[in-house]
Amino acid sequence: MDLRFFGFGIQAMDDDPTKTHQEALKQHRDAVARSSAGRRESQLHQAAHTGVGIIEAISAPVHVDDPFTPLHRADEIAAVILKVVTVLALCFGLFEYDRQKADARVTESLSLVQEWEAGGYRDAYTAINDALWPLYSENAEAISALGSDAAQKAVLYGNIGDVVTGRDDAFVSDADRNVDKVFHFFERAAICADEAICDYPVLKTFFKSESESFWLYFGTYAERRQSDGFAGYGDWTRKFVEGDIRRAKFLGLF
Repeated sequence: MDLRFFGFGIQAMDDDPTKTHQEALKQHRDAVARSSAGRRESQLHQAAHTGVGIIEAISAPVHVDDPFTPLHRADEIAAVILKVVTVLALCFGLFEYDRQKADARVTESLSLVQEWEAGGYRDAYTAINDALWPLYSENAEAISALGSDAAQKAVLYGNIGDVVTGRDDAFVSDADRNVDKVFHFFERAAICADEAICDYPVLKTFFKSESESFWLYFGTYAERRQSDGFAGYGDWTRKFVEGDIRRAKFLGLF
């Protein structure tokens, strides 16, 4: 018998299929374990790398670029310039409006001056002066003797005025009508200035001496008229003489 045959047979008997399968399974498990370990190591490395990146991102200084482009900045500058120009235009408009109002007051004042000349008021004032002059001349020395005593002078001037108007309560004489006419003009002028329709400095420039002299002689006449039932008669003339007139304000506010 050929022993090689038996050797081959023995060798063949050592190749156990079950044993070979177990070894293959073990090798497969070992390969899977190595692969899993490799993946875990890779994941740990990746996680560590990601964590380091996050920490670096958090700890790194924050830099914010200018969000505005040159065009945006130019738009903002243009908007500011437009606002400034608008404010300046508004201020100019307000000043121009106030100037026009002031011009209108002056115009109205000059209109009253013309009315004084053409409306018979100067004629009435002249007639009153013509009546006063003889009486003043008679009392000139007495007036001069009073010196600086304004109160006594006012009484004497008032008495002269009362003589001119007749010292009666009828108020129907020519002198009464002339005095009443002049009072009427100065009342209107005072109210016009107080309501900022006329310009008080302009009116005062034209009528300072006339109004002061007239009130000096006929202030007591106004009191008699008030006692006769004409409430407030002559009050505005007094305010005009004393300067008790509201001055025109900028835009009527301040």
